[in-house]
Amino acid sequence: MIINKEIASKILRDYIFITGTFDINSKYFKKRIDEGIQNSHLNHKTNVYGKHTDWTFFARDPQFQTILLQLIDHLETLDVPLRKFTLAEAWGIRENFGDYTRKHNHEPHYLSGVLYLNDHPQKLYFPEINQEITPKSGRFAIFSSFLQHKTKRNIKHKSKYAISFNLRNVTIAENL
Repeated sequence: MIINKEIASKILRDYIFITGTFDINSKYFKKRIDEGIQNSHLNHKTNVYGKHTDWTFFARDPQFQTILLQLIDHLETLDVPLRKFTLAEAWGIRENFGDYTRKHNHEPHYLSGVLYLNDHPQKLYFPEINQEITPKSGRFAIFSSFLQHKTKRNIKHKSKYAISFNLRNVTIAENL
């Protein structure tokens, strides 16, 4: 074997990371997640080592869509070039005692997000950008999908509820 060049390095990359809070009906969303995880085949089988609804469980939910539209309105005010995107999936999670989220990203999606439904000490960590989020009811984050993120194990005997979602690029063919 002859190797002519090998480079292992890092480059700077533009990204989006926004956090904020919505006034939400968390009771409604938590009830829907509890219903959705009953019939899910994804529990403990994804990067979320916890309970997980189907991938598109909240994609057509009117209350979630109202929140998402407000986020999109804000994104469109940013002074950065945005690609065209659409909602790909939105799912609910519940992490009980001992559950956690493995380090991962959401590529090949464009933007991803999370909406927390209750206060909880189990933080979400973004090690590449040195950011963390402590869940509070209505707190959200929207971020570039290539950003790695994770949680540590839930060591409280209290469930953490959230809705995660992905926005994907719209291709030219889809616009025709």
